[in-house]
Amino acid sequence: MGRPSEARKRILIAASNLLWEKSYHALTVEEVCARAEVRKGSLYHFFPSKSAMASEALQHFWATVAQPAYHKYFSEQNSPVTRIRHFLEWLRNFQLEKYREHGKVLGWPFFTLGCELASSEPEISEILDRIASLETWYFELAISEAMRQKQIDASDPRATALSLRATIEGILGRARTLNQPDELDTLLSIGSFCRTLRAATLPPTAS
Repeated sequence: MGRPSEARKRILIAASNLLWEKSYHALTVEEVCARAEVRKGSLYHFFPSKSAMASEALQHFWATVAQPAYHKYFSEQNSPVTRIRHFLEWLRNFQLEKYREHGKVLGWPFFTLGCELASSEPEISEILDRIASLETWYFELAISEAMRQKQIDASDPRATALSLRATIEGILGRARTLNQPDELDTLLSIGSFCRTLRAATLPPTAS
């Protein structure tokens, strides 16, 4: 089976991918063990329950996939509008890559699991709430800076960030429900929302 640390890592990778590909209730411990190539007893050695495993798997996905992408594309070296646009381009391309790999649109695991579980699994809901706050923070920071630079006209950066995140999640959720990768192209169109908002508030140019 290999060293315990390697087995635990394989379980987290397998569980995070399967949660993303399927759903919490459809996922079985046996499937995770098979993909991770560990025995069931080994899994329960590391995780006392399915929910505990799922909670850590989501944190693993955040730490190894989502957060590095946010950190890269929301770098302060880029303008705030560029940060958002580049992240959305990455998100679309990443989703298309997974579609080619699995033959279906996977969506965003934090959103799909949140919709599935609501408050029925408090331990997982707490993790999802924490991740949602971190995701919102990246958008809010960029939007606040864009407002200071007069790239957008908005009265509340947090409300704007929450609205943008909800739009993104809706696009990903719709693409997953319909299993239509073309729906992901809408992510590119909302990348120009800052310019659209600003243009709508600029005074007319004198002729």
